[in-house]
Amino acid sequence: MDEVDFVIPLSKGELRTGNATAQYVVEELTSIRQLLGDTRDFKSAVLSTKGCFAVIDHFDTLYSLLCHFRSNDKIIKEVKPIAWNGLLKAAQKESQTLLNYLGDRNADRQAHRQHLTCLKMTCYLLCQMIEEFEAESVQPTTDTSVTKKQSKSARSKVDASGWDWESERELAITAIGQLVQLNTARLWEPPIVEEEFVNMLACTCYKLLENVEVSRNKTTRVAIFQLLGILVKKYNHSLGASLKIIQLLQHFEHLSSPLAQAVEIFVKEFGMKNIVSDILREIGQMDSKELARDNSGTKAYAAFVVELSEKVPSAVLPCISILLCKLDEESNNMRSAVLGVIAELILHCFTNEDLDEKQKSTRDQFLDLLEDAVYNVNAYVRNKALQIWLRLSNASAIPLPRQYELLKLVSGRLQDCSSMVRKSAVQFFTAYLKNNPFAAKISQEELQTNLDVETEKLENLVGQEEENEDAENDRNRAVCEKEGQAKWNAVEAKMKEAISELLGLEASSMDEEMPEEKELLVGEEESMNSVKLRICKLMTDGSFVEASKLLQAASDAFVGTAPFHRNDLKDSQGDGSFLDSSQEEENTSVEHILEIAKEMFLESLVPSSVEKVVENQQQENTEQQLQEVNEITKQKLLVQYLKACLNFARQIQTAMPLVCQMLNSKQNSDILEAIEFFVTAFQFGVSNVMMGIKRMQMLVLSKEQLIKEAVMGAYKRLYLTTEGGNQRSHTLAVVKNLTAMTETANTAELFSLEQLVIEFVKEGDISQSVIQMLWERFSMKMPGTTASESRAALQLLGMAAGAEVDIVRSNFEILVAEGLGERACTDFQFAADTCTALLKMAGSEKVKAGAHETPYKFAADNEIFSRLLVVLIAGASKLEDSSYTHLVKQAIAVIYRIAEHPDQICTKLLQDVSTVILSCQSDDDPGTENENSEDIFEKATPRVAGIHPGYLARLINMAGEVALKQLVHLDVSVAGELKRRRAVKQEDRDRKRLGRRSSTVRKSISLTRSTSKTKVSATGESVEEEMGLTAAIADDEEAEYIRKICENEIVTGGSHGLLSQFAPMILKVCTNPAVYNNEELQIAATLALSRFMVLSSVFCETHLQLLFTILEKSPHSAIRANTIVAFGDLTIRFPNLTEPWTSHLYAR
Repeated sequence: MDEVDFVIPLSKGELRTGNATAQYVVEELTSIRQLLGDTRDFKSAVLSTKGCFAVIDHFDTLYSLLCHFRSNDKIIKEVKPIAWNGLLKAAQKESQTLLNYLGDRNADRQAHRQHLTCLKMTCYLLCQMIEEFEAESVQPTTDTSVTKKQSKSARSKVDASGWDWESERELAITAIGQLVQLNTARLWEPPIVEEEFVNMLACTCYKLLENVEVSRNKTTRVAIFQLLGILVKKYNHSLGASLKIIQLLQHFEHLSSPLAQAVEIFVKEFGMKNIVSDILREIGQMDSKELARDNSGTKAYAAFVVELSEKVPSAVLPCISILLCKLDEESNNMRSAVLGVIAELILHCFTNEDLDEKQKSTRDQFLDLLEDAVYNVNAYVRNKALQIWLRLSNASAIPLPRQYELLKLVSGRLQDCSSMVRKSAVQFFTAYLKNNPFAAKISQEELQTNLDVETEKLENLVGQEEENEDAENDRNRAVCEKEGQAKWNAVEAKMKEAISELLGLEASSMDEEMPEEKELLVGEEESMNSVKLRICKLMTDGSFVEASKLLQAASDAFVGTAPFHRNDLKDSQGDGSFLDSSQEEENTSVEHILEIAKEMFLESLVPSSVEKVVENQQQENTEQQLQEVNEITKQKLLVQYLKACLNFARQIQTAMPLVCQMLNSKQNSDILEAIEFFVTAFQFGVSNVMMGIKRMQMLVLSKEQLIKEAVMGAYKRLYLTTEGGNQRSHTLAVVKNLTAMTETANTAELFSLEQLVIEFVKEGDISQSVIQMLWERFSMKMPGTTASESRAALQLLGMAAGAEVDIVRSNFEILVAEGLGERACTDFQFAADTCTALLKMAGSEKVKAGAHETPYKFAADNEIFSRLLVVLIAGASKLEDSSYTHLVKQAIAVIYRIAEHPDQICTKLLQDVSTVILSCQSDDDPGTENENSEDIFEKATPRVAGIHPGYLARLINMAGEVALKQLVHLDVSVAGELKRRRAVKQEDRDRKRLGRRSSTVRKSISLTRSTSKTKVSATGESVEEEMGLTAAIADDEEAEYIRKICENEIVTGGSHGLLSQFAPMILKVCTNPAVYNNEELQIAATLALSRFMVLSSVFCETHLQLLFTILEKSPHSAIRANTIVAFGDLTIRFPNLTEPWTSHLYAR
């Protein structure tokens, strides 16, 4: 054994057919019967002094076990745990033995070979057994005692002996890791570990990772990654690991996250950053068509690179150029993955405030790529880009200068054809609102006002600073001039004397070389300013003669230059020298030369004097100047901040209509995200947000329960949730919120608001304290309550009564006293809302089957109706209030719903209103007031032409409303009441019948009775009663009775009909549109005509031609629309009459 080498085979069979003479070969396999004894001997040898070297002596036995591993023999099942425990113990002893041996540098070659063989055999057997046990564990179990409800730990038990492969697997990986941590390369000659040995260990690890359960087990997973990290670090397995990772990702999608964790361990714990570049390079070189075709593998690659960039961004950043080319390829998964990598790099590497210019440039390039991706051709990529921008916004990683353009970019995606892109776009706007760096309230109007104020303040500060600077400069200049004049006065006399002395020289006594001396005083390259400074310096030092000579030389050198350009300094020959002037001009020349010297002297003193003055005042004004500068700087920053806020608010304002359109989308996701956006915008005070809030309110009527719940939750957050304060303040806030919603709502919005209030009351979100405060506001007992707030409270109470009728019934007296009192005579809308609330007392018009509850009715002489008549009669002549028509509709509905004899009340109402209208006909007809009410209807028709169209329209409209409600009253209320009474009587008869039947049973069965024309049973029941036909017959009789009333007693009953006396008036208006050409009157007359026709088939048949003539010739679209709607009602009620006229609908 000592003379042969153990060569790691590629397959088990190679150990039985060795190719070399010095290669270890298993000559004969141990039989299954001998395995149990030999395995026990192996375990004993391991525990003895032999220790790990027992593997060498018993290798054939363990190899034979591997060959018989999948046998179903009971001996094999018994041998497996024994062999495994012995081998695991041997590996643990091997690590300790090698640790001691490798520290001994005097070991001989034979010992090296023995330890190497032992190491290779032990690792080979461990790896083979791990793979066998793993393959056995993933096979479906045939144990029927294991159920789905058992836990994972229970299912992991292979048998009842306590064998747990999960824990044993972890121990094996740890044991191998302890072996490879040692400097085992010293066992090889040269000291380089065989590639087969490294691949054997690595392949076992990769094989384990293929099992989903192993990749989910954190401790086992980390142990495998630690082992692979050692192989990568110490055994040069970096390239092999990168290729294997790519292969595993291609076939096992669940490994994307575990392998990213493995690479993180390689980089952070083992410092192997180069493996990241190897992996990314392999991915970057993949064929784009193959990536687009292999969807599963591409998803794994994409998830892997994104998670890898999150875990080790510093290692991915240098290799990002490898991945950027994937943005132009076909696979949308890889494009999304590259965008995800860019996002992780920005979040982890470019969010610090101390970025240098290169880092800022890189960040901006990444952000440009993300902006371009927002308009990618693939919807999934666009969605991914918007989700990334959402993450960046939540992390405050978007630079402020880029945000405005980004908002414009994302707003374009609100109209994307893909619902998921629209959803992400709205989510971005919502998140950006929540995380905006500007303000908690973003009202465009307020921001514009604040900007104007602060801009004006900044201009004032800048102007004031400039004025202060100018005043300070003038003050300093005055001081300097004063000091300079004093100094000049001190030298003026001496300078004048020197000039006079120089000018007094006779021309004959001057040297011929005088000009050359003059030229020597002024250098060729010397400037005028430097000469001035020299002259002033000489005067300051007291050298007046030299100063005069230099002044003379300067006049020759700088002819025509200030201050030597004066004409009066030139001599008669014009040579420019003031020293050649004649004697008679001598005194004048001295004065001019002295003036030039003074000008130069004072100019030279001004800068130094200013500096001196400023230096003296600097210490005093330093704090004030700094304060002024700081105020201006702060004001500039404030103005810039307000401009940015305003731009942001304008962009949100631009997106508002687009998000409103999404509320009408067919996709629930669009609607839900739009609702969340408007809730957030409302909380931040965005301008015109009520446009979306009101449109969102209509969604409470949606059939989708999810949307309905979202709307209710949104309004609960906006209007019913308050922060801080006591119960009273909370109640007041809720009432104010609900009042604000009601005051600005139109008819459709009030209807949806009513549904909201009903749901809130049912769920208890509107408490009793809120209801109580609404009553206080309605009755104006709460101080400071306005009329509009009182009316809004009334509307809310009526809405709440839709859920709990007792809200109105318990305060009936207050409702009538306040709602139909003095205010009702002047505010018809208030009176109409009161009628709406009173209607809620009667409950639903639909009576449940089997319900025999007595209708909620009041006597005809009740105070309610007397007050209603007063309001209606008093308001008939007030044409300026357009709410009267709505009041008439609601008041008549109240009369017919809760009055016992509504026709009598309405008859009186029509008579009294007719009296009022006729009394308003003309002031010169006093006899009208003395007419009896019975004569009013008869005399009204001939006098129609003289009545004001507005009055007449109101009267006719009231008659039409009465006709419609009378029909509903007969068909619903009267018919329902007849059924209810019959049902009550039937119940009484049933109870009596049961009593009679019990007595009859006790009598003799043989008793017979003679039958008359109608057969009667032993219990006294008729045949119809026994067959259950009594109710049907009664229903037919009642329906016929009601039909006769409608046909003969309402509109066609002559002078005795309730409305028959108004028919001639209505017909006269409808048949003479040229005479009665008022549009409001024509609309009212047409509606009344159609309502009269619905009541009676006779009346309908007679005037159908008139109705279609109006439809064809009326110039008013409202009349034509009403006529079409009325024809639909007539078709339902009298189909046989309307069928011949159907073809005339499209005559126009």
